[in-house]
Amino acid sequence: MKKLKNTIVIIALLLITFSMKGQEIVRPIEERLRNNYMDYPNSYYKDTNNKLQNLIGTWIYDDGTNYFKITFFKEKVMENEHYNVFGDKLFTKFLYKKNGRVIYDNYGTNSYPREQGLINTKPSQIQSNFVVNYTIGFYYTEPSTNNCHRRRKLGSLDIIYNNSNPEKLYWKRTTDTRYFHTRPCSNGVEPDDSDFVIPEDMVLTKLQ
Repeated sequence: MKKLKNTIVIIALLLITFSMKGQEIVRPIEERLRNNYMDYPNSYYKDTNNKLQNLIGTWIYDDGTNYFKITFFKEKVMENEHYNVFGDKLFTKFLYKKNGRVIYDNYGTNSYPREQGLINTKPSQIQSNFVVNYTIGFYYTEPSTNNCHRRRKLGSLDIIYNNSNPEKLYWKRTTDTRYFHTRPCSNGVEPDDSDFVIPEDMVLTKLQ
């Protein structure tokens, strides 16, 4: 009987341990950059201070030549399945026109027009990566002009929210040369060597 009781106690302790390991711990999204998956498993990096929340909605930039509209929406996504780590992320839909001509539009069909036809029916690649103080960093790339990836794969995009009336977003993008691709795609097409075309510096106003 004593042996059975000891076995029950051991099983109960193991169940409690496994339960604690699986329990999700909410952490501010600002901690995401300095924490690694291994040391902080079972974590949910949540937008507890509403840094991402401030961007949700539709924003416009129009200087007479460049027209840019972008909509941000927030989702909880799995960041690392092995360590059970989740995080809040911003995803986007956007429309860019230059001199009245549509360059990118993934609000509807996710099609990006060019003179030769429709190519690159793929989702937006502007999505949040980290939060530091008042700045939100984003993964950034634009669709290529051919059926291969861009040589300039990633840009470094920082966005700062300003609680003015109307609300403003300060947008600053640079090209990250560390991620240049040199190999052709599997279809033999060389990487798109064109520059990003969406303006690198903008002040966007929230659409009311």
